[in-house]
Amino acid sequence: MRYSSHVIVSLCLGAAATAYTALPFTAAYTAGLVIGSLLPDIDEPSSYVGRRSFGVAGKVKEAFGHRRMTHSLIVWGILAAALWRESASPFATGVVLGYLFHIIEDFFSVQGVPLFWPFSSKRWKVPLYRTGKGMEKVFVAAAWVGFVYFGVSGLFYEWWRSLLAVW
Repeated sequence: MRYSSHVIVSLCLGAAATAYTALPFTAAYTAGLVIGSLLPDIDEPSSYVGRRSFGVAGKVKEAFGHRRMTHSLIVWGILAAALWRESASPFATGVVLGYLFHIIEDFFSVQGVPLFWPFSSKRWKVPLYRTGKGMEKVFVAAAWVGFVYFGVSGLFYEWWRSLLAVW
């Protein structure tokens, strides 16, 4: 997926998660979702996050390749263990969930993801879309509809309240 697609779909999934759990939909949670949804592509220097990584993306790609280490559930689990504690901040929760959503989103691409790297390099996938093509746009449109639905359902109340509290 393109970076903007990852952000939109992850925001929709994150809004759905708050609708069905006790997670608050705050500005910090939203920021965490956005950052987490972009972070796995730190292994590609030409990606949105890679171009802003001050050379880190090139080193990660050189060491591990694209869609390997950063797209693994094992690495996600390590990140989650490091950030997601019982009293984790909404921002940390958003980063962890956004990262997971990114992996799930790429699972549905024709390239797939190595879910169990470093134990296996097999790419797992349900090939529903090719990056930048029509089916990805359908997913993004559906995510926009879902995001608006959850927003109209009152989820943005907490988000706006937390945003105004910052100001």
